[in-house]
Amino acid sequence: MKNISLVLILYLFCLNSFSQKKNDTIYILFDSTKIGMKKESYKAFKSKKYPKENIKTSYSYRIDERNHENPYLYDVGYTFTHFNQSKFEYETFGGTPPKVIVKNYCFLKKIKPLNINFFLTASYQEVCRTFEAEYNREQDVVIFIIDKEEINKGKLFLREVTFNRPIKE
Repeated sequence: MKNISLVLILYLFCLNSFSQKKNDTIYILFDSTKIGMKKESYKAFKSKKYPKENIKTSYSYRIDERNHENPYLYDVGYTFTHFNQSKFEYETFGGTPPKVIVKNYCFLKKIKPLNINFFLTASYQEVCRTFEAEYNREQDVVIFIIDKEEINKGKLFLREVTFNRPIKE
């Protein structure tokens, strides 16, 4: 009986390990000079507990969605958020800060990042399927934004973001 349960556990572990998507990381090349793309930044407040901590900056990247045939549906767009909090807030409320990875510029040749054309040509359902799980709104991929403004001296920053979409009835 122990052997059967051990084999079953091993089988379930392997099944879960290999069931991950091949494309579980998605990169988006963001260019705020393009029409339909807008970037905003926010500074976090300093905490009294950690006065020497650097002020954290959070970013909100907004990308318009394509126009609809139905005049009653508003085009509001998709939001990708890189939300940083202070060390005090992470210790108090939990969570982990989003990743910021510095890569060499030649990294762009190795990947195929999404750009504004994907969001303007794909339907709402296609965009949702790209970033979310099949039957719920949970994000099931890791998303990194590559901001063209931040590319300089052969280095680029990959900022981990969360996906937020408008709700359509």
